[in-house]
Amino acid sequence: MTGENVFLLDGEAVAFEAGDSIMDAAMRAGRYIPHLCHHPEFTPHGSCRLCIVQVNGRQVSSCTQPAQANVSVE
Repeated sequence: MTGENVFLLDGEAVAFEAGDSIMDAAMRAGRYIPHLCHHPEFTPHGSCRLCIVQVNGRQVSSCTQPAQANVSVE
């Protein structure tokens, strides 16, 4: 899979749409990121910190971090 709107999640390409968080794109692709406070009807706030991922070596909450092309997420 190639294109502008793709990032790598554990080495696998995940497509995303403009405005997606890492969590939104991962869930749509069938990839599970553990979470407690994320709910599609609520504004993401990252308070539980369970969905922490590393983006290019930096720890962020996947529910609040916008998906970006050409990044590596672990």
